[in-house]
Amino acid sequence: YALSTVGLDETDHKTLRSFIGPPLRDTFAKYGFDSEKCEELVAKYREKFLVTGIHQNVTYEGIHEMLKNLFEHGCKIALASCKPEGACKIILEETGMLKYFETVCGATLDKTLDTKPAIIGVALKRLGVSEEELEHVYMVGDRDMDMIGARENGVHAVGALYGYGGKEELSESGAEYLIEKPSELVEIVLGKDGE
Repeated sequence: YALSTVGLDETDHKTLRSFIGPPLRDTFAKYGFDSEKCEELVAKYREKFLVTGIHQNVTYEGIHEMLKNLFEHGCKIALASCKPEGACKIILEETGMLKYFETVCGATLDKTLDTKPAIIGVALKRLGVSEEELEHVYMVGDRDMDMIGARENGVHAVGALYGYGGKEELSESGAEYLIEKPSELVEIVLGKDGE
């Protein structure tokens, strides 16, 4: 939608999938737009997203069960996303998952908080994680920026192969673990016996 407003009709499915995850400014810059035009395109994207896109989410199979399991075992769960924080909360509420999250941390619209490493850092602060507790923290994501953000914050990087990034992208960006389904995270965090 945003690209069509400047006469670009991107139809390549692989290219479109690559847009999911990274900050939109970075995506639009790949087309050669300057920072001012990128901001205009981000505004166009949000114009559509905040009306319809925000309500078109589908959860991955097993996500609800994984969150419930970790939550019931006393794990503190946070979301760290480059999407605007308000949008993240709406999506989690509509998908019935907000109840599992102790905090939801997203990007700010004024760009003061818009990189994955910084957003993860804020989420850790909100959770009250001490330096000593970092070894017990797992960042799960499906793109390279998630793995880089985990490493920069000193937490375990878990690459979700069921998402939008591939094995090569996740491995090369520092994933310690690669999981093919959400239930595998429970085994990593709690152990094989769920303890």
